[in-house]
Amino acid sequence: MSRSLLKDEVFMNMALELSRLGTCCRLKVGSVLLRPDGGIASAGYNGALPGMPHCTPETCKPGQRCLHTSHAEENALSFCDGHITTAYVTHEPCLTCARSLIRRGVRRVVYQHPYASIAEQERAERQAILDHFGVAWEQLVREDQA
Repeated sequence: MSRSLLKDEVFMNMALELSRLGTCCRLKVGSVLLRPDGGIASAGYNGALPGMPHCTPETCKPGQRCLHTSHAEENALSFCDGHITTAYVTHEPCLTCARSLIRRGVRRVVYQHPYASIAEQERAERQAILDHFGVAWEQLVREDQA
C-alpha cells in the first residue's frame, strides 16, 4: 500500500471514529481537517449547538434533512484557525460545507459515503465551485467495501 493511501485510510478511520459521537438520529458524520504541512488542524462531528438539546425522533425524521444539527465540517472549522488544505469527511459534503471548506483553503476533499439525496441544482452548483477552484473531490473506497 502506498504511503498516501495509508494516510487516507488512517485519517478516514479517525473521521469514522469521530462520527460515532454525532448526536443526529438520522446520520452520524465525522470530519478531520489537515494543515498544509499534513498535520491535523481540527476534527469534528455533527450535532446540536453547545447547550441545545440533541436530536430526537421528532426533530430528526428519516428521509428528511436534519435542520437541528451543525455539520461535522462546520464544527471542525469552528475549532481551528489558519489555512486548511485537506478535509476527510465520512459523508460527501453538502454545498454549504463545500463553500466553507474552500473558503478556508481546502483543495482536496476525501469522503467515504456519497451524498445520495442531493438535489440536482445543488450538485451542479457545488461542481461548478469545485471546478472553479480546482478542488480534488475523491471518494475513498475501502478494500472491505469493494
